[in-house]
Amino acid sequence: MTTSVALCCYNGERFIEDQLDSIISQSCPPDEIVLLDDCSRDRTADIAQRVLEAGGIRYRLIRNEENLGVKRSFVKCINACRGDVIFTSDQDDIWQRDKIKHMMVEYATDPDCVFVFSNGELVGAELEPLGNDVWSALNLRRAGLCDHVSQEKYRQLLMYYWAVPGTMMSFRSGFARKAFPIPAEGGWLHDSWLAITAPIYGNVAAIDKNLTLYRQHGKNTVGVKAVKRSGREEDITQIQKVLFYLKRHRDRLKTLVEAKGEEMPADYREEIGNYIKLFDELSFYEDSSNIRKALFLMQRMADGKLKAFDIGRGDIFRYLLHF
Repeated sequence: MTTSVALCCYNGERFIEDQLDSIISQSCPPDEIVLLDDCSRDRTADIAQRVLEAGGIRYRLIRNEENLGVKRSFVKCINACRGDVIFTSDQDDIWQRDKIKHMMVEYATDPDCVFVFSNGELVGAELEPLGNDVWSALNLRRAGLCDHVSQEKYRQLLMYYWAVPGTMMSFRSGFARKAFPIPAEGGWLHDSWLAITAPIYGNVAAIDKNLTLYRQHGKNTVGVKAVKRSGREEDITQIQKVLFYLKRHRDRLKTLVEAKGEEMPADYREEIGNYIKLFDELSFYEDSSNIRKALFLMQRMADGKLKAFDIGRGDIFRYLLHF
């Protein structure tokens, strides 16, 4: 299988050389690098071209004539890739030397695997460790994400989580062509859309290895808070991730069904439909008074309707004390 890296950049002159060096020096280097510059106003494209010319890997440098933004730029960049497997990359991270090697093992092991993602280490602007990993920072461990997570659990996580940052994912190019275009509605970016459509077309593999140094420097397009949480704080965060975005979750899933419903396996379509109904049933919580919210949570302690989101009676009780 051949591999491509789709890297989009915008005003990234501070970090782009380090990122490209980490890609070029992989133990299993990619067959090509496609770099798209989205009308940077600094020296990003010039620095990238210098590094790529010296790197010894086939590359394409695309310069947008107008600023397209993150979603449209990544779709354009991915569509320009020719490899069998595509790795998406941000401009400001660092790849561990064996990242491509570890991920390609999953595709070789499972011919039906269309999407592979890993964990990552959170670091500061100068690559100083921040003492946390991405899965923990996003509360994904608390929600059940683990090494080689089951397909069923992965699908459940996607109902209400942004679970896969683009810089930690790879996918078969044939799958991406089927998944695109991305709907204008729902607020989907390339990474969240590919993550949630992957189960339609094949299997997903999760690798609990920090294969990326995920740099947090204050100007990330999408960043992660690196602070470690206590168990109680994780429980509270889990409830907030569900209850504070009920209508958004419902509307995003409706957009998915409208775009891909006919292609979905029956069980996945039914699963999403059940979550839409549940989100719709619970969505009045967002507009309720604090008293009604407290009553709502006590009802959920009794009927267990939040168990679908890994929220048990004890979690609700602790949240009520915090509430």
